[in-house]
Amino acid sequence: MVEEQLKKEMANLLEELIRIPSTRTRPDEILRCSDFIERWLEENEIPFQRYTKNNVPSIVVLPPGKSSVKILLMAHFDVVEAENAALYTPRQENGRLYGRGAIDDKYGVALSLVLFRNHLKMLQENGKGVEDICFGLLFTGDEEVGGENGVGSVNEKINTDFFIALDGGNPKLIVTKEKGIVRLRLDAIGEAAHAARPWLGKNAFDILVEDYHEIKALFPEKRADHWHKTMVLTKCGAGNGSSNMVPGKAYALMDIRYTEHDDPEEIFSTIKNTVQSNVTLLEQAPLFYGGDSPYLYLLQKYSGGARLGFEHGASDARYFSEKKVPGVIWGADGEMSQHTEEEHIVLDSFHEMYDRLDRFLKEVARG
Repeated sequence: MVEEQLKKEMANLLEELIRIPSTRTRPDEILRCSDFIERWLEENEIPFQRYTKNNVPSIVVLPPGKSSVKILLMAHFDVVEAENAALYTPRQENGRLYGRGAIDDKYGVALSLVLFRNHLKMLQENGKGVEDICFGLLFTGDEEVGGENGVGSVNEKINTDFFIALDGGNPKLIVTKEKGIVRLRLDAIGEAAHAARPWLGKNAFDILVEDYHEIKALFPEKRADHWHKTMVLTKCGAGNGSSNMVPGKAYALMDIRYTEHDDPEEIFSTIKNTVQSNVTLLEQAPLFYGGDSPYLYLLQKYSGGARLGFEHGASDARYFSEKKVPGVIWGADGEMSQHTEEEHIVLDSFHEMYDRLDRFLKEVARG
């Protein structure tokens, strides 16, 4: 069980991280958050390396002189925007710690830091050093915007046998699959005319609506658990701003999620050949598939009965999945509050995750 002093330290560290509004629109705050983490590592005499790409910082903690490690713990310190500034002032209430990043994903940073320091202390007490530690850390600053400059870049510099992204699932669910993404733009071209004489024009929005219904028919609901491809129209517009014109142009943005049973290129091609609008591929991201590993079953052994399953969202874990590196997404309980005004972490699950990962990593260290 986690001692009270350790519980307090982890909560205090998480609160300090929450106070830094490290959002995409505040790149200086993302850098400040990275600096804070680095100072903590320096104060605890833990070697690290910072990588920066397109002004996005990533922090890597590995045994000195090595680029590989048995287990890699991942977390991110960027957060989504919060209109309510009070979310950057953490508070504890009814066994929960509230604040932006509490569950997504600054708790993962705090937990990993304390876990690494304590395992290093145990090694040092037995006459060993950081070069003997069995796991490493990766913290990045752009997961909320896709992770291209974080994990998408740094993963080429790290080799690991198994990774654990502390950014999803819950103590009872170890995520081994996440859907891939296809994002499209549709541009419908009609013919503008005065709104008083609509027969003289061709309404581009009508074309767009017809195309939307054609596309929607390609995505029937098939399973009760929704593990099938889905499509959502996320944004649309028509006309040039005039209120008395038949719109000659209209557009729509679409977010498509697909599973291992789907071919993203075929999805794009089918839509393109089905609609009247011009179709542009804006983004295509692979799905996350954790693969098989003895470490997966060892983790499940120490998980307290967690089941293996899937989530419908996407994360930067997919970059390791692309390299065929096995791994999972696992995490504490936030009661599905991420990205909301009530974002929080259940503190008991915070402590439980530490305890279970601690025992798992001790077993890995024993070989």
